[in-house]
Amino acid sequence: MDKHYYLVDDSGKLRFTRVGLQELGSYFALAGIDIKNIKTLKAYKQAREQSSPFFMQRLSNRSSRWSKTDQFELLRVAVFGSEEDLDDKIKRFDLKQSFNLIK
Repeated sequence: MDKHYYLVDDSGKLRFTRVGLQELGSYFALAGIDIKNIKTLKAYKQAREQSSPFFMQRLSNRSSRWSKTDQFELLRVAVFGSEEDLDDKIKRFDLKQSFNLIK
């Protein structure tokens, strides 16, 4: 499955795909940018640059859609949690991994 965010025609006009609107609309909005006003590749690059201070917030928002597996939960805590939370999560993860399930 292709996940192209935008297409540019021969005249240089940029158009966002459905995926691009879905993935980038809220990200650009964090920086006060309306994605519907971006019409060129240059404007898109400027919007990415202006939005970059909000990258961690975007990643945090996206992480809420990650699977609820132990591995993703550990990754979430490693990226967004405190060092204390991470130490606790690693201990719990290692302990859980050490159990042998009887089937």
